This record gives sequence, structure tokens and C-alpha cells, in this order.
Amino acid sequence: MYKVKKIDPFDVTDFSGDVFQITDTDTPDAILVRSSRVDDALISKRLLLVARSGTGTNTINIDACTENGTAVFNTPGVNANAVKELIIQNLFRCVRPLNEAIQMVDRQKSAAGETLQEAAEKRRKDYIGQELYGKTLGILGLGTIGQRLADACYHLGMQIIGYNRSFKNLRHVQQLETIEEVLTSADFIVLLLPLTPETRGLLTAKHFKMMKKSAFLLNFGRGELVDDRAVVAALKQDVFAGYVSDFPTNTLQGQPKVTLLPHLGGNTTEALTHSANLILQNLLDFLENGTVRSSVNFPRVDLPFTSPDRLTFFFKLQDNAMAEISSLLNEQQLTVMEMMNNNQNGYGYTIVNTDLTDCSDARLAELMTKFRAIKGMLRVRKLKNANIENWQVG
Repeated sequence: MYKVKKIDPFDVTDFSGDVFQITDTDTPDAILVRSSRVDDALISKRLLLVARSGTGTNTINIDACTENGTAVFNTPGVNANAVKELIIQNLFRCVRPLNEAIQMVDRQKSAAGETLQEAAEKRRKDYIGQELYGKTLGILGLGTIGQRLADACYHLGMQIIGYNRSFKNLRHVQQLETIEEVLTSADFIVLLLPLTPETRGLLTAKHFKMMKKSAFLLNFGRGELVDDRAVVAALKQDVFAGYVSDFPTNTLQGQPKVTLLPHLGGNTTEALTHSANLILQNLLDFLENGTVRSSVNFPRVDLPFTSPDRLTFFFKLQDNAMAEISSLLNEQQLTVMEMMNNNQNGYGYTIVNTDLTDCSDARLAELMTKFRAIKGMLRVRKLKNANIENWQVG
């Protein structure tokens, strides 16, 4: 039975069964996480999998996991609708002073013979807003969330422009070649780019000066995409109108024209339930079958487990490990019922369906030693259809 460590709350009652148990060990076989940081000390040789319920993996040391032969799973797209709706809510808040108007009515006193509505209406001139209709929305990052946001805002009557690292054929979006073109043209800029070495600190003071003075910047990508100090300085000088971020920091806290949210993006009942169910199912499939879906560092390989036994291999491509695996399988005269291989970013993952029923324990141990000795091999596992065994690379 596998040991799984929960770093964040998960309801796993219906999933655990006989496959894994939840423990608080510091040497787990798998980790379940939502948004907390995964300590590097947990990436031991025993660790097979880190399962992130959500999209962003910036709190996980991907490079260390990869070199350890540890798969990192996430659930891209499952919170797209929740984030889209939250962004739209904040677009309306940018143009209509709803919170202030609600607070005014709540505090309003009525004169004798006057209704509350009459008293409140006398002050409504202080809360005149604008409409989204006809305004230009600029989206930086046209993934699943960006595309859903573009469709929804187009039907609100907005003009949609956008930037993506690679061109996408989208009906309602005029894609521009540079981020700078989006910044200079949009009334609202929504930041949805992933955090990478290239995008860290992407927007700085020079970019804010390109924006319209009436424009709003909404960050629902990652906090580190934006230079917080430059945001505060620009807003103090009225360089642009306001900043909304789902990633609060001490630098931004309490600043005028800044709205901070407590990372609410995918924080809906529907998104959390869907994401948890999907990541738990992927975790079970990987532990039981070696199946890889939606991994950020392992290639996708999904082969039906139709044999008594299965071997899985994760390795570096540049060391010609695949050829050596095939050669060793032939040399040992192992029956290969089915084989599937895929590669991604310089790493390969192979699943081999086989029958090791007649293989003695001594021969099996020798075979695994030979597989582990292949140059570039990072992880070898042997699985049985009903009784999983795990072999780590020493």
C-alpha cells in the first residue's frame, strides 16, 4: 500500500481503498497539494508522484522532481470557468463603484417623512460608473481561461485584443504581435500568462507608462509576473487607473487604487470538487497502472493494462536509454505483449506490458538491477495487475 501525504485539505475517503493510505510521513510515495509549497526535503527516492490540484506548479521544484524520477501532475483547465467568472466580476467592479454604493446605503439615515430609497437616491450622483460595452479588453495569455474570458466579454459587447506566445486561431480575438501593442490599446489588461523564467518580472515601470491613464491591470496569472514596487509608484503618479491582483503581497497591501484578493481564482465548490476528483483519479491510475496524463514533466502515456505484469521506465533521451531498454528486453527473452513510448523536453517514458509469472525472484532482481544500470535511467517500476510493487532507481 502506498503512503500519501496531504499538504492541503482533500476529501479522499472514497478514493483510498486498498491502494494508498493517508499518512504524515516525511518519506511518502505520493504528495497531494493545492497551493502550498512542497518542501524539497520531501523529494526522496521513494517519492513517485506530486499531484497538484490546480494548474500552477510554481510551488513545486519541477527540476528536482524530474531528476528524481518523480512525476508531477496537475489539472489544467478545471478551474477555467471559475477564474473567468471572477475576472468578469472584477471588470464590473472597475467600472461601477458597487461596494461604495452598498456601504453608503447601509449607513444612510432618512429624514422625517422620507423613505430610505429617497434619501439614498439623492446621493447616487456620487456613484456614477461606466459601461464595459464598447471598451477594449486586452488579454495576455490565451490559454483555456483567456479563451473563455474572450468569448464571454465579446458577448458583453467588448472589443477583444490579445497576445500569446504562439498564434491561436480564435474567433473573437484580434491577436497582436507584442505585449506592448496590447498595453497601449486596451482599457483593461488581464494578465493570464504562466510564471516562467522568461515571464518573471515581465511588467515593469516602462510598461505601465505605455498604458492609458484610464486603464486597469488585472493580474490572475501569477503575482511574480509584475513588479509590485513599480505598480505602487505608477499608481501614485496616476500613470494608470488601478490594479487588481489575486496574489496579495505586503508591498501592495493598503495601497490606494489596489484591490487584493486572497487567491480566489479557482475557489468555487464546483472547481474544487472537479479538480480534486480528477487529480485523485490520475494519482490512482499512476500508482496502479503507471498511466500518465496531464503531467508537467512526464510524457503522456496511456496504455490499457491487459497483461499480468507491467514495466515502466522514465529516462533521459540523450543517453539512448530507449535503445538499451529494447535490447535488454530482447536479450532476456521477455515477452512484450504491448509497448508504448513517448517523449517530452528531453525525457522519455515507456510502458511495457509483459508476463513475469515464471520469472524467479532472483532473476527478477537481477533484471531490475540491469534496467537500473542503463545510463540515463531515472525510474524503473514493476507493477502487477492486482498487487503493485514499486522499484526505485538506487
